[in-house]
Amino acid sequence: MPVSVRQIAFLLLTIGGLLAAGKANAQFKPDQETAFQFPKGRHKVRIPFKLIHNLIIIPLQINDSKTLHFVVDTGVNVTLIIETGQYDSISLIDVKQLFIRGLGQGEGVEALLSQGNRMRLAGLEARNQEIMVLGKNIFDISARVGMEVNGIIGYPLFKEFVVDINYANRVMTLYKPGHYPARRLKKSVTIPLTIQDNKPYVELEVIAQNGDKHPVKLIVDTGMSSTMLLYPTSLPDSFVPDQTIAAYLGRGLNGDIHGNIGRIKAIRLGSFLLERPMASFPDSLSVRHSIAMHDRHGNLGADILQRFRVVFDYKNGQMQLTPNYKFNRPFYYNLSGMELISPLPGYNVYAIADVLPNSPASKAGLKKGDSIISINGKNCFLISYEDVLHHFQNWPGRTLTLRVSRDAEVFTATLQLQDLI
Repeated sequence: MPVSVRQIAFLLLTIGGLLAAGKANAQFKPDQETAFQFPKGRHKVRIPFKLIHNLIIIPLQINDSKTLHFVVDTGVNVTLIIETGQYDSISLIDVKQLFIRGLGQGEGVEALLSQGNRMRLAGLEARNQEIMVLGKNIFDISARVGMEVNGIIGYPLFKEFVVDINYANRVMTLYKPGHYPARRLKKSVTIPLTIQDNKPYVELEVIAQNGDKHPVKLIVDTGMSSTMLLYPTSLPDSFVPDQTIAAYLGRGLNGDIHGNIGRIKAIRLGSFLLERPMASFPDSLSVRHSIAMHDRHGNLGADILQRFRVVFDYKNGQMQLTPNYKFNRPFYYNLSGMELISPLPGYNVYAIADVLPNSPASKAGLKKGDSIISINGKNCFLISYEDVLHHFQNWPGRTLTLRVSRDAEVFTATLQLQDLI
């Protein structure tokens, strides 16, 4: 029987006594094809996407829903619904309860697993799809990208196709196997991939500040907007830089992820050498449920990937990389020292969610809860979240004059962007 996503809270309370937690290991084996099917006579489909905070956001539909917005995340092996609008609903089929864990300091989250659903995307359609619905919106992606984001999709998009992600042009193209243009492969570098638990892993070399080198195995994670995440306990001590800053690293399935951020000397990915990248080092409590999985050392994030045209070919176990105009850009972390969110996604309202100590934002007198009204004379109510972020992520040394609202009073603050690491 179909069930509306808006009934989740009630379901989690009422079916808990009927279904034991721990259904996450159950495997759905439909009799019919579960891959996305191309329209007759077509061998590729182009999907324009939004790129905000290095995250790829695409439109799709589930069953008879309106158009939804999903983050494309190679780090997830099942489609997740994380949020719906106040008046929206999505009918789901064959629902079971489960409990999942991942990165973060909490104890995990309750969820629902639904099977036998239909998804549509840019003329493609897939049936018998498995969808997981989180019991609470733990990621709050919408506020961090300035638009409504309903879910996350990964493996179902990548398992059957050659997937070409052109970060520079913001277009993702799905090809039937054997139809990717061979001429493009001549310009790219091939990186071997290992697919485990429906996730892509890559081996590369990290180089510490003292010159030490160490091979690492990382999940290729388009859904992680930062550069890379490394588990400190999986590496020699010399790979954690002497100079780091304590930081909130994001949210995982288990809640907040805390740790430190610093620069390493370089990473070598195939024949590419990327110098002075940032690396996040989560504390042991945040990764206790994940650190032993497949002997991995962490995640390779989108701040690396978005410097390339990336072609994923899961069936042949490889990834093609072609540098784009962003390849030689320096790596920076939060030049303003504050986290900006859009508390009303879809409306041009921007508020400060956090301020780092001794940062430009802190020195300018800004505080959590302040609202940014204008930047260098530009009214924020008239510009997009992407444009606002661009002002704060530009280059060190740039001075910004802000009009700020706090407790119904408006004042001016001067902030100079600074490389904190």
